[in-house]
Amino acid sequence: MKLAGIFARQGVNKIRLTGGEPLINKDIVYLVEKLKDIDGIKTVALTTNGVTLARHLPGLINAGLDNVNISLDTLVPEKFEFIGRRPAATLSKVLKGIRAAIDSPLQSVKLNTVIMKGVNEDELCDFVALTTEDRISVRFLEFMPFSGNAWSQRKFIPYQAQIEIIEKHFGRLQRDDDERSSTSMNYSVDGHVGSIGFISSMSRNFCGGCNRLRLTHDGNLKVCLFGKDEVSLRDILRDEGSASLSTKKEEELVSVIGAAVRRKNFSHGGIEEIKREMKRPMILIGSATSRSSRTLSSVKTRHPSFLTARGLNSDSEQSNTPPDKSLSHVDSNGDAHMVDVGDKNLSFRRATATSTITLNMEAYRNVVKNTTSKGSVLTVAKIAGIQGAKQTSSLIPLCHQINLSKVEILFNFLDYQDTKSAPGITTSYQNSVELNQMYPAKCRLQITCTVSCHDRTGVEMEALVGASIAALTVYDMCKAVDKTAVIGDTRLLRKEGGKSGMFSN
Repeated sequence: MKLAGIFARQGVNKIRLTGGEPLINKDIVYLVEKLKDIDGIKTVALTTNGVTLARHLPGLINAGLDNVNISLDTLVPEKFEFIGRRPAATLSKVLKGIRAAIDSPLQSVKLNTVIMKGVNEDELCDFVALTTEDRISVRFLEFMPFSGNAWSQRKFIPYQAQIEIIEKHFGRLQRDDDERSSTSMNYSVDGHVGSIGFISSMSRNFCGGCNRLRLTHDGNLKVCLFGKDEVSLRDILRDEGSASLSTKKEEELVSVIGAAVRRKNFSHGGIEEIKREMKRPMILIGSATSRSSRTLSSVKTRHPSFLTARGLNSDSEQSNTPPDKSLSHVDSNGDAHMVDVGDKNLSFRRATATSTITLNMEAYRNVVKNTTSKGSVLTVAKIAGIQGAKQTSSLIPLCHQINLSKVEILFNFLDYQDTKSAPGITTSYQNSVELNQMYPAKCRLQITCTVSCHDRTGVEMEALVGASIAALTVYDMCKAVDKTAVIGDTRLLRKEGGKSGMFSN
């Protein structure tokens, strides 16, 4: 509040609370109320992931909240789970929060969507459609590189390409007048109540007109989203100690802030320089171990004001333990990323994995005699295993999409005495005994999945997924008569090809 008062006395008229996720702060309503009470602050805004927005909105509005921005990168539940690291069902809570905001007396409701090629550019028109009947502004942000967000040129789609996609569906967009110092280029769609905008931080340099500043939760001032330099205001405040600042101390703070603003570059150095600089990730605006949701406050003045950050929820502890460098999907910051295989050679790859399911004798009898109510267990399980192997990249987030040349599923009953097997089953014993004469109390069904391809990366995960999905399908087909069935011993048996060569387990 001390710093907010100083900024207000220097001409700041807008403050935005972002994060991290500001709504996990139990004092968020109190903070909004106190900020709105500061003389000179005309607007208090908030950026949120929207998960708990519907619940908090009435209190925030009563406290004086003026505007809200919701960060949402997909309208597809399955993508939402992958991008946001939250259950797919949580998307409905976000949409409920957006609806509550639209129907509220808030002055402005905006949706911030980062567009990534191969991830969500196919949803551009779906997001634009949200503006048809509602007073909402959907802003499309170019994918920006920050430490740990696995930025890639292949996932970058410039705003011009986004506009082309939208205009093919909605016709020519109408350019609107932008507010002074706006970072967004705003457009209207013919017949739509709301509007859309493009924040082209990468392909269009607007640094010279940007009037945003950024105050991190640990008391550092950033004058540029892309700048790596930060100035500590916390240390100056701590030296004061008292509840109110002396005139001398306030003058010192104003001097430090002014010097930082004057050092702000007129423009950034382009995509390559931004990639080299790689700022601290938005979920870690502050220290790596902080649990505070007050990671960011943005302030707006007649000259400087500052842009809010995109970020995921920071309500989990971050470890200071260095990552295991042997893990190919973990980068030097301990963040997950997809391995780049573009420079690898095409070669033959094959992998075999196994999974077993233990059934009681009734389930075993139904499988072998093909008498389950749902149909042929092994036929359905085989199809499911093949489909599972083909869909591995959709199920396991960091797996590459591979063109498989062959998927083979085989079944083998272990530890039983029977020769009249169903087609496709091999047996461990050959004792000419009628099917209905002797059944063990339990019987194990071994499933093996072998996957082949000619590609740049291996297919171990495809084989493991295929075997696992087939086992799960057997369970689903048999659970009516055996809910005690146990799936186990899922493992890679062997693989061949690639840099590491042959492996056998």
